[in-house]
Amino acid sequence: MLPPHIYALVGQTYGQMMTESISQSILISGESGAGKTETAKICMRCLANLSGSSEKATALTLESGLLLEAFGNAKTVRNDNASRFGKHLDVQFSPDMRIVGACTTAYLLEKPRVVSHLPSERNFHILY
Repeated sequence: MLPPHIYALVGQTYGQMMTESISQSILISGESGAGKTETAKICMRCLANLSGSSEKATALTLESGLLLEAFGNAKTVRNDNASRFGKHLDVQFSPDMRIVGACTTAYLLEKPRVVSHLPSERNFHILY
């Protein structure tokens, strides 16, 4: 059995949200460098396309993630751009199911690495 394809997953989630009027969630997880940030961007673009939302509504949300990454990403032994934060993205829809806004909440994943790290690592990009 093949793993679910991201476009099909987003389409099914949006469809259920429209027909059942129930909030939906998509959990994106994986190891460092697995493509979680890119997958989240694909989800947002797909949602914007399905809902007929303005490109501006999604562009602002995606661009805000870049700022969070500057504060929350660091160099590790396994990845030159590893995230120290998890992100919860709450997308708000209008009654006609178009994206009207989004709120990103970041939470710290790796507290020990804030105060100490291996000699070949860096803690946060923003400090360099």
